[in-house]
Amino acid sequence: MLTIIVLTIVVFIALYLYGTRTFNYWKIRGVKHDRPYAFVGNNFRQFVQKSSLAMTATELYKKYPNEKVVGYYRSSTPELIIRDPDIAKRIVSTDFEHFYARGLHPDKTVTEPILKNLFFLDGDLWRLLRQRFTPVFSTGKLKAMFPLITERAEKLQQLAEEVAHL
Repeated sequence: MLTIIVLTIVVFIALYLYGTRTFNYWKIRGVKHDRPYAFVGNNFRQFVQKSSLAMTATELYKKYPNEKVVGYYRSSTPELIIRDPDIAKRIVSTDFEHFYARGLHPDKTVTEPILKNLFFLDGDLWRLLRQRFTPVFSTGKLKAMFPLITERAEKLQQLAEEVAHL
């Protein structure tokens, strides 16, 4: 009987240590973060369906107004919420090759065209498409496209007004 109790305690301790093995990641790096819970990280309210990922991220974003970045744990995976526009700009423009895995994993069996874009892609396919699209959106090409974009936007506005008056 004593052996079973000791074994049970050892198993629970091992499970707890496994579930919290990464929870010092942000502390070591000096990044502010909320205290995570074993196995669910900062997702407890999502786990019990009281909040969404977007609501949790927004709450953390607002909770630390003086920080440039905020740490977050999705289960045991550390993630970073960027609050500073300069850091966000740097990530998007120069350091993007280090940030292509954004943790967005839409269902691969869904064939909706809206999910087939750079925002939802990860890995090598994201890198390939990013490299191919970058020259298309250069400053000069965007300036050249601006009259066409303006014309199409005005046409869309006219169509929307016509539909609204039906």
